[in-house]
Amino acid sequence: MGFLAEEKTVEKRLLSEIKRSRVLLESALLDSGVAVSQQDLKLRYTHFWNAHRGMAGEELIGKTDADWLPTGEAAKLTAIKKRALEGKKGVREMFKSTLNGGHEGDVYFNDIRVEPIFEDGQVVGIYTVAIDITEFHKALAKLEELNGRLLKHMETQLDS
Repeated sequence: MGFLAEEKTVEKRLLSEIKRSRVLLESALLDSGVAVSQQDLKLRYTHFWNAHRGMAGEELIGKTDADWLPTGEAAKLTAIKKRALEGKKGVREMFKSTLNGGHEGDVYFNDIRVEPIFEDGQVVGIYTVAIDITEFHKALAKLEELNGRLLKHMETQLDS
């Protein structure tokens, strides 16, 4: 009887630590611009933390990328994830997306890292870490525009 009581105590303590770790993860990700998701072999979401503004991660559970991204973007993202699954190694890419849900038509740029999840030597799914680089991408585009204008101005001045 004492062994079972001790086992229950250990189980309660471990569950409490897991819950605490999850709360810490969610707190750390909140408004960080970093989203973390987990998907099964059929690329259905099983967990989604810190979805883009206006979207609830819970709404994505059981869905695939085709359920919330435009067709072409969903196909590209799915191909990236399949490379990680089939190659059994991580893949990192920049990915542009336009949301079908949340703030309709919002364009995001993300630096994504997709890693396979292994259990007993077998791939059982993937996790993805997506860092929102939209503001960086906009600033870079503006810098390129200004650089082009400066070069044109300099050429005009040299020609005169």
